[in-house]
Amino acid sequence: MSGITWRLRVAAIAIGAMAVTGAVPPVAAAVQAVQPVAPAPTDRLPDLGMAPLTHFSLDTTSVPGRRLLRFETVIVNVGAGPFQLQGRRPNPGTATMTVAQRIYNSAGGHRDVPTRASMYFAGDGHAHWHVRDLESYTITGARGGKVLQTGAKHGFCFYDFRGHQLSLKGAPATARYTHCGKSTDLTVTMGLSVGWADVYHATLPDQYLDVTGLKPGKYRLNATADAENWFAETNEKNNSTWTELRLTGTSVKVLSQGPAL
Repeated sequence: MSGITWRLRVAAIAIGAMAVTGAVPPVAAAVQAVQPVAPAPTDRLPDLGMAPLTHFSLDTTSVPGRRLLRFETVIVNVGAGPFQLQGRRPNPGTATMTVAQRIYNSAGGHRDVPTRASMYFAGDGHAHWHVRDLESYTITGARGGKVLQTGAKHGFCFYDFRGHQLSLKGAPATARYTHCGKSTDLTVTMGLSVGWADVYHATLPDQYLDVTGLKPGKYRLNATADAENWFAETNEKNNSTWTELRLTGTSVKVLSQGPAL
């Protein structure tokens, strides 16, 4: 028997044995072992921004001798996921909470990312917790430039106040975030769902800029969400809006509006 014939016979016997025992040839086993790899989960980040500023007035009675520019702001989330913050403190004697941003992903999981933000209780006549400087307000000349005055309000309790763009993917039909905790809480969750907005009415305490020292003329009021860039978003370039105003001693008139969400 030649060497070639002998090797063929051995191979045939081996294949027959594998057929009987159900064994898989090494090459076939390697092919079977290759399985499709599922894509890694992707973050569903929020996208914060400001709706157009509205409800302007000059308040000359709340604080005698002062002229307060009052206005309404609306912060919105038009991103791929909710904007959710987790506040935490170790005991009731600690006045502030540290803040982590909860980021959800496409697989339904989440991770908590520490931030430099903080929460504190009360501050505007309401019995709830606030995130410090979630929004910021400034007034400049009509062409921008030097900041002439900053807003009085620094604390923000935010939640799903009203629908803003409920056609967005992932936008819930009803509010999911509805409160900002109690004074005794050691943990607090605040959030803004996809497609929802929170409103800060012009009549709220501290919802103003003091323009007492400004001369009559044209000015620009600027409002920015997350001006400190503490939170992860899909787009950091659309967080601000502005309105050009004409101020007199007793009145305010809207001249033009900047980009808004």
